[in-house]
Amino acid sequence: MKKEEKTEEEILLAAEELFLEQGFAQTTTAQIAQRAGCNSALVHYYYRTKENLFARIFGSKVQLMLQNIFSFDRRDETFEERITRLISTHLSFLRENPRLVPFVLKEILFCPERAIPYAQELSRARGEFLRHLEEDLRAERSAGRIGDVHAEALLNLVVTQNISFFILATFKRAATGHILQDADFEAHCTELVTTVLARLRPQ
Repeated sequence: MKKEEKTEEEILLAAEELFLEQGFAQTTTAQIAQRAGCNSALVHYYYRTKENLFARIFGSKVQLMLQNIFSFDRRDETFEERITRLISTHLSFLRENPRLVPFVLKEILFCPERAIPYAQELSRARGEFLRHLEEDLRAERSAGRIGDVHAEALLNLVVTQNISFFILATFKRAATGHILQDADFEAHCTELVTTVLARLRPQ
């Protein structure tokens, strides 16, 4: 990698770390330059403004969320196995990117226009995911294997339960010092799979 490319990449990485740690408003160009080991003039040379840097990073993080949360990969597996994989994949994504979802939600909350460039793609990805999931649910309902549960309700259940798990774990860590271990994730995943499958069974 050329020196110029390395410097540009280091600036991007430093900016990403700082934006995730403290958000857009609290991050300065000087802080980015200091962490990247260069001067502010180079940050301006490669990216012109802090806003340009943020837009590039924010866009990549939104894409990462779309690819992981709304991906629907049909494999040779049973419906229950697919639901289990959906839950496990979403939980693993949150575990590997603990600051990502709060970062995106916080920035959209304080600056809603940030979401505008991605609104159409978000709607498309979510709609396609729900369509595929609804097709599977409809087939299972027709076979009498599940009750009257629809895709949006199922997705909301999985997402809210997984995010709540991380929020509660944050409070628990502050109160007791407990850091999440593999066993905690496995127990939560097993419990959520059991809850979802029970919710799907015919009443």
